[in-house]
Amino acid sequence: MHKKVLAAAAVASFAVLAVAAPAQAAPPEKAAMNQEAYWEALGYGDCSKVELPDGVSSYTLPELTWPNDYSLLVLKAGSGDGARDVIMWPDSGVAYTHSTGKGLSHIIYCTVERLS
Repeated sequence: MHKKVLAAAAVASFAVLAVAAPAQAAPPEKAAMNQEAYWEALGYGDCSKVELPDGVSSYTLPELTWPNDYSLLVLKAGSGDGARDVIMWPDSGVAYTHSTGKGLSHIIYCTVERLS
């Protein structure tokens, strides 16, 4: 009887570990924010990522053709809290810099089709 209880406890503990393992393997949300799919899933339209070389501290969005418009610009500089500046409805032709003044590692911009 004692062996059956120990065996059941062992099986139960392995089951708990198996359930917990996928949660630990999942990437944190901050890492997901570095991907276009994250912003597209939130409804910001079609998104593109531009990796930037070292030393770039600003980014200027080019003009878009009608009927497209920018819905979002994410400026990534550094790591941790405050690494991303999120700008809603950014304008083309404006040089955007990160609020920390750090160099940009990448940007993500999203576009949508204007309704009017």
